[in-house]
Amino acid sequence: MRDFHAKDNQPAVKCRGREMRFAELFAEIDRVAAGLYAMGVRKGDAVMIALPNIIQNTVAVYACSRLGAVAAMIHPLYSPDEFEGAARRISPKIVLLSDINLKKFSSRIGDAKIVLCPYLAYGFLGLKRGKTFEKFEGDGEEDMFYMQSGGTSGSPKTIALSSRAVNAMVRNLILHLGDRFNENNRMLAVMPMFHGFGLCIGMHASLCLNMECVLMARFDVKKCAKIIKKERITTMLAVPRMINKLLAYDKFNGDAVASLQDVYVGGDTVPNELVSAFEQRMRSSGGDAKLSPGYGLTETVTVCALTKRGEFVEGSLGLPIGDTKVMIVDDDLRPLPVGERGELLLAGDQLMSGYLGDPEATAEAMPVIDGVTWVKTGDIFSVDVQGRLFFFGRKKRLIKISGMNVFPSDIEGAACELDFVKNAVALEYAIEGKPFIRLLVEGQLSEQQRRQIIEHISRRLSKWNTPREVVCLDAFPRTSIGKIDLKSLEKEYGKQG
Repeated sequence: MRDFHAKDNQPAVKCRGREMRFAELFAEIDRVAAGLYAMGVRKGDAVMIALPNIIQNTVAVYACSRLGAVAAMIHPLYSPDEFEGAARRISPKIVLLSDINLKKFSSRIGDAKIVLCPYLAYGFLGLKRGKTFEKFEGDGEEDMFYMQSGGTSGSPKTIALSSRAVNAMVRNLILHLGDRFNENNRMLAVMPMFHGFGLCIGMHASLCLNMECVLMARFDVKKCAKIIKKERITTMLAVPRMINKLLAYDKFNGDAVASLQDVYVGGDTVPNELVSAFEQRMRSSGGDAKLSPGYGLTETVTVCALTKRGEFVEGSLGLPIGDTKVMIVDDDLRPLPVGERGELLLAGDQLMSGYLGDPEATAEAMPVIDGVTWVKTGDIFSVDVQGRLFFFGRKKRLIKISGMNVFPSDIEGAACELDFVKNAVALEYAIEGKPFIRLLVEGQLSEQQRRQIIEHISRRLSKWNTPREVVCLDAFPRTSIGKIDLKSLEKEYGKQG
């Protein structure tokens, strides 16, 4: 962060009224680094951080970097078995827990030592007092973060991200957006730091750009609107569901939101209606904030494509950022022409180092083509002549019916054209081995409305896309960041029918 010439007296991080300026933050980072060093943490060791978005999380991440240790970011609300599985993959020296998960996880950490970081008070309980430490100087290829992910194939993996990759992402963002963020901006860091979007952009990129980082432990629409107003937030990260909730809240208007300038949205395709509704709310409130959809995955340190301010095109997730290269390929990794759908491959400096302890999976996910290393995203995209990327769903969700490719996103999009359809998920299921489409919709509908959905899709798309049945659910299950939990739905309502 010092490379960006932050003013020592400038606000750096804030959480629930407690603020650290850059000078204090740097001092705390060194103090905690010395404590970890006294507890035996050295270059290459892993420190598991299972904390919500609190100041101790930020301090601990950079304290690890000062030692050349790796900050292994863990969901603080994992189940004990999920936590233990991650601990086995990582073999941490130290585990940072809070009072919200200490009892649940403390027996699952093996030989690691515990440092307790209280949720409601600042501190590192159990951290030894250290006077000094050996400051690490790396070449950029050292691992900085371990992130937990399903990988591009869907099975649990630990992704290793180097300092080179993490900082290349920040550089690429600046190249893409321009050097327009500084100490006059305030980032609302509500996306969780165990997720790349929250950690590497919400926290790391904002601090690198001298922005004050206002931490929020979990999304709550009333608290979020209150913080935006009180802290005069200019910039935030979100997923579409968060934006919908904010727009539905009657106090998300007027002076309370006028400070907003840029809202970056990831996680799902962003419909034109949401962008229009948001920008209309901003105009009526005297503001000029824009929604900017983007795309990324942990294997590329989160965002690798982003819509520039005011350049939203429906269906597009923007242009590749910085030096990121893209290629659309078929199943044999042969490049496809502009406009055709295939798997998206990415190349550039912000690629992961690989999957920890899994060289076979790493080699499968990172093919070398004509001397260039790419990462396979597992996602179906097309690219237009301007280079904009259009998302059509996960490759593993691709459905084959009578030899035809059926894209669930096409079916879901057609269903949501009807005013009474809130959210929809198209799944493959089988009857006596023959594949069919089952469409799940959120909310209860009449039998007539269900028939109307099927008739509408049959008019809009080919016969292979037409659902055999429509199933109504009161509410879709959601992941920790608010995305529809497709794995749960596929397990219960998918192929086995």
